[in-house]
Amino acid sequence: MPASSERAYDEEIEQHYRKIAQDFGLSAASTMADEITRNLETKAILDFVQVALEARGEESHVRPATILDVGCGNGYTLERLLERYPDQRFIGVEKSDELRALASSRFRQDGHVTIIAGDIRNPEFAPPDSADVIICQRVLINLLEYGDQKRALENIVAVLHAGPAAAAGGKCLFIEAFTRYLLKLNEARAEFELPPIPPAHHNLYLPDDFFLVPQLRPFVRPDIAPANFLSTHYYVTRVLHPVVTANKALKRNSEFVRFFSEALKAHVGDYSPLRLCPFEKIREIPSAPSRQ
Repeated sequence: MPASSERAYDEEIEQHYRKIAQDFGLSAASTMADEITRNLETKAILDFVQVALEARGEESHVRPATILDVGCGNGYTLERLLERYPDQRFIGVEKSDELRALASSRFRQDGHVTIIAGDIRNPEFAPPDSADVIICQRVLINLLEYGDQKRALENIVAVLHAGPAAAAGGKCLFIEAFTRYLLKLNEARAEFELPPIPPAHHNLYLPDDFFLVPQLRPFVRPDIAPANFLSTHYYVTRVLHPVVTANKALKRNSEFVRFFSEALKAHVGDYSPLRLCPFEKIREIPSAPSRQ
């Protein structure tokens, strides 16, 4: 990455993920220690890719799809994707040297997966118009300047296949956190006089209108999980658990959390800052010249 693209917050983020790599190695808990959240995210991603590939098949594509995992970490999600879709081509992009080394070791013997170094703030992080499906899982929130987040989104969209003029192109799934829903969660906590939860030190949450760009439109299909797919689990872990246990520290993956997250109806309310955001790329339609 050019020196001019370096940011003051880079060292903070690099140190955080260096420690994650050291502590968790190839574990599924890397970057997400909550097993239920990890499992729900992975299922949502696998289901999304299935729908995206089916839509691609409807458009009579014959070559294998190129599926790009932006910020692939230690390669856990890529491995789950490869198990489900072994005939597709996968590329993992990772800025962290330590996480990228782990991902490379995971796929050393597999020619279907390529792991590359890349920084999504750089327009050249991947070739333009090269990916049929893109997964971006808790990555944009690790850029601690809003301008960097918007530039990264622009760069990601540029990599996504555009498709013919009259049809949709590639599909992309973002799992990112939003300020509005953290406020909603904290409103629920305030009803029980629980203190507000701040964003993690290495995260900058997004505003509601972040993905309102001309090249993207929502990709809505019945088999794609809803945007609030984590809401019930977040209410259980961040509201119900501290109320019942007199605000004791949350024990991740506890029997209490497992029981209520499964017993209660899924995705009720809007209590999870993490949201599922599926899109497809469209070509911008030039505006007609105005008549004088």
